[in-house]
Formats: sequence, C-alpha cells, structure tokens
Amino acid sequence: MLALLKRYSLFFAALFLLLFSFLILTFYAAEDRDTPFPQKFLLRVSFPLQQKARGLVTWIRHIGEEYIFLVGLREENRELKGLVAGLRQENNRLQELVSAEERLKKLYPLQSDYSGHSTLARIYGRDPSNWFKTVLVDKGSDDDIAKDMAVLGADGLVGRVTEVSSRTAKVLLITDVNSAVDVILQRSRSQAIMEGKREEACILKYVQKSDDVQPGDRVITSGMGGVFPKGLVAGTVSKVDRKRPGIFQYVEVVPAVDFSRLEEVLILGEESKSGP
Repeated sequence: MLALLKRYSLFFAALFLLLFSFLILTFYAAEDRDTPFPQKFLLRVSFPLQQKARGLVTWIRHIGEEYIFLVGLREENRELKGLVAGLRQENNRLQELVSAEERLKKLYPLQSDYSGHSTLARIYGRDPSNWFKTVLVDKGSDDDIAKDMAVLGADGLVGRVTEVSSRTAKVLLITDVNSAVDVILQRSRSQAIMEGKREEACILKYVQKSDDVQPGDRVITSGMGGVFPKGLVAGTVSKVDRKRPGIFQYVEVVPAVDFSRLEEVLILGEESKSGP
C-alpha cells in the first residue's frame, strides 16, 4: 500500500488539492464570508490544475469526436468509391451496347434489301497465326448457317463460311491466300479472280494488259460461282503494274472492309427465287 502511495504520490496530491479547493469554494459560497489567506493561496494553486484538467477533458472529448467523424467519413468514402466503380462499369457496358447498336444499324439495310434469308452474327475469335485469315462467329447450324454462305460487313465483302458447328461457324476472309472470288471492275466491266495476299490486301488475277484498269476503280462480285451474290463491294484498286512479264497485268486491291475493326457480320443464305 505504501509503495502504491509513493508511486502515485503526485497524482494523489493533485487530486487532494482539487477536492480540497472544491470544498472550500462550496463552503465559502454557502456562508458568504471573506476567504482567508490560506484558502486564497490554495485556490490560486489549484486553479491552474483545474484549468488544465478541464482542458485535458475537452481535448480528449474533441479527439474522440474527430476520430468517430473520421471513421464514419472513411467508411462513407469507401462506399462512394464502390458506387463510382459500379457506375463506371455500368456506363462502359451501356456505351458498348450503344456502339454495337450503331454498328448493327449499318447492317440492317443490307439485311432488309437482301431477298433471301440472312443472319446477323458477332465475331468472338480470330486465328492468331499469320498463315490463315479466319474469324469465328457466334451463329451455326442451329441458326441455319451452312458452308459456303457469303459473309458481309457494313462496308462490303468479308468472306465465306468454311466450317460449321451447331452454334458457331468459321469464316475465311477474302484476304486469305486460299480465298478466291469472281469479280468484275465496275467501271470497265473487266473480269478477274480476286485472291488474298499475305498482307492485308488482295490481288486481281487474269487481268489482261489490254484491259482498262486504273487505281481507284471499284471491284464488285460478279455473281459467278454460286457463292457470292452479284454486286457486293469487294474493294478498290490501289496499284496497277503493266510492265511485269507475261500477258496479265498486276493489280492490287484494298478490301472495302477494315478487318482489324470488324465485330459484326451479316451471313447470307440462299436467295429467294421469284418466278411465275
């Protein structure tokens, strides 16, 4: 007990002075008499301690209120950040839907103008190699897609279906070296076979040097071969070289479709045959 008193002697002394000063104040306030010198001295000594104690209590209460406020503010900030992140994701999703709808609007007229059955499809995969240029679409035999159907983009010819499963199909692009399309030059009506190159371009084969071919000429499908309907835009002549050996001139074509940005296509089924 003595050890405890010695250890906290300063604390107990301060506490005693505080209590004693409160008692004196209460006593003299009740008796309405002048305060003697010893009491005045004790009051003067204890007053700073009372002020500091009151300030300490006020500071502790203020710190507690600030801490509670900051904890609540931190939690509210965390909730607001989560809400903002969710709204951003929803905004991005809606923007993608709007962009997709804008792209599809370019295909709707092609679909309505086509006399046969046609199906809108989305591209979900591409061949990662440089040897084959193919894409995978999300429509298959369950959607009446069949091999050798023509595939269009909003700007022109994309390719043809080469493989079909129940829910997907593979499309060979016109830029693939294995692709061959019967075409004509719209201005001069010269006929040719358009084949793919290793680069994102095509060439026209069997164009005689006497044929009138100029850069800027539009190339369209001829309708020959039974795969591609006549009149589909395939591309534009970008280069002509008549000085090469042989009887044919070299003609290079830039496809009408930007395949790096292609996301939706229209797959053309068999055309309706009108008759008596």
